[in-house]
Amino acid sequence: MIGSSAGDAVVSRVKPSSAAQERSADSATLLSALVVAGLAASLLAAGAAVPVVAGAEPAFASAPLLDVLAFLPVAVAIALVLSSRRAAAAGVLVGAAALAPGRLVLDLQFVADPSMASRPELYMPGDLVTRAPAAGLWLLLAGHLAAAVAGLLALRAVGGKPTLAVGTPASSEPSADSDEEGVQRWRQRWLLVVVVTAVVAACGLLMAPFGSEDVYLLGRNAFEGPAAAMAGHLLLACALPVGAAFLITSSATADFARGGLAGLAVGVTALAAPHVVSGASLEAVDLSSGPVVALAGAAGLLAVAATRPRGRAEAAALTDHDQPGHAPQASVPGQLRLQLVTGILATLTAVVAVIGSFTAQISTGSSVEAPESPARWLLLASGLLVGVLGVTMFVPAVAAAVRPVLSVAWVGVLVAGTAVLDTAITATGVPGTMSAGPGVLWTWLAMFAAVVTACCSAVTGIVERENAEATMVGGAITRAGLNMLTPLAAAAILAVAAFGMPVVVAPDYVEPGLWSDFGTPSWGLLAGAITVLAVLALATISRSARAAGLLVGVAAVLGLRAAALPLGEGHIAGAGAGPGLWLALAGATAAMIAAGIAVADARSARGRADVEGQR
Repeated sequence: MIGSSAGDAVVSRVKPSSAAQERSADSATLLSALVVAGLAASLLAAGAAVPVVAGAEPAFASAPLLDVLAFLPVAVAIALVLSSRRAAAAGVLVGAAALAPGRLVLDLQFVADPSMASRPELYMPGDLVTRAPAAGLWLLLAGHLAAAVAGLLALRAVGGKPTLAVGTPASSEPSADSDEEGVQRWRQRWLLVVVVTAVVAACGLLMAPFGSEDVYLLGRNAFEGPAAAMAGHLLLACALPVGAAFLITSSATADFARGGLAGLAVGVTALAAPHVVSGASLEAVDLSSGPVVALAGAAGLLAVAATRPRGRAEAAALTDHDQPGHAPQASVPGQLRLQLVTGILATLTAVVAVIGSFTAQISTGSSVEAPESPARWLLLASGLLVGVLGVTMFVPAVAAAVRPVLSVAWVGVLVAGTAVLDTAITATGVPGTMSAGPGVLWTWLAMFAAVVTACCSAVTGIVERENAEATMVGGAITRAGLNMLTPLAAAAILAVAAFGMPVVVAPDYVEPGLWSDFGTPSWGLLAGAITVLAVLALATISRSARAAGLLVGVAAVLGLRAAALPLGEGHIAGAGAGPGLWLALAGATAAMIAAGIAVADARSARGRADVEGQR
């Protein structure tokens, strides 16, 4: 007894000391993140004050605005630290850092061709002369790298633990934030709103930043612009919904999630605000709806960040006041409602894709017949596939089984859409000959609708998993995943090769690929390859029924890749089958074999459950 008491006393002395050391390390890491964030802000401010290309100046005195936007995230983080809300401060740095890679790639356009950059706040082109990068550009790139490092340090400081505060936090909301039930209700209530709002902000960033009457300053949307700018915009568009979903579903505190959403909103503001000022202050530039939509999305993220979880007592008091005798209920949208919304979005994607495939991508302004894209029928097929899957989402009996297929099939619209847009981009590359037709807008909208559908489908999957009370086993490979490893590995290798090699070969036709003849369609191919690889990895840790649906979706996407030959050969003289066709068909076959293994495992699991139930 005495020995036991002595041991307990030693443990009681050791544990607080260890916890104190851990909290001290977290505080030191957060302090390092703040220092690096301050350095990043200083670099960005300095980069805005000096020319980014040799012998050039911005279109207006933008340095004060850009300096404020550069220091805003670190200023907000410092203010939160001073109020003892360290988790929220870390979230702000992480949210701002999520956009740093996209901003870095966006700025690389000044290296590739400054005259094609639509950035009047940094450079106002007055001719078509290619200018060399100057010190300002290297400062901006270094600033983005430092911002990303600051975000990683802040994420490490959080480390998934419940709090960062040393001692008792001085926040006025500790009880609600420490109430796990209240935090869970808050996450469920705002999950769909946050993802949709982030998608809205992403759409705004991808739209035309302004309208321009200056022949040297082009106000074009992301898909009409040069490759580096398009890649940067696409990274930003992907980072917003993915980052928002990660933040609000993070295992850290609600304060961290709210700070992260605020950081994302600040980052979107830093991208959109200069375009608003350009449209308002420059004579040859008009304000467009793109930055306004982006700022509206940022405002929505800030509005969610301003909410807070309610503790059990507060929620119970509110419920008793509104509905006596009823227990508190989470206001998360129901599974059926989310499935219906996903179906509506998928159907809308199909309608817009069909319109985009039948409307002209190029306008000649004369009696000369405009060329048509060989990929227009592939866009039609991809849109119809998404539409059929969307219609089945209205049938509750099969909606849960079809949704994983839809979560993969959407990328087919992206692959086909970029190929269709390539025709318009190529044809309009020579000034004064041809202009973009109405089909460009419809194709662009179809691609956006497909991305929104994918985000809503992912949120629906989260709710389905929670309602089924089934989670993945700590990220471990399931038994079905082990059985599927061989066909999954084969499908992954074949899919990458199928997206990288041409499906159509012809004497006077060169199809863009991943590692040769990289062009606008290559970005769609890259998105398809990444999506397929991610889904194949996810299938190894998913429940058997969901894994089967995901793998059927992979087979459908690879089947669409192979269909590029029969659907487009009529527009290509001497078209024949390239190696990508056979690789895509082989990859689809491997994916279906893996899906069959998953279905067999699901049936076996149901059989075992029935036997155990009878016992």
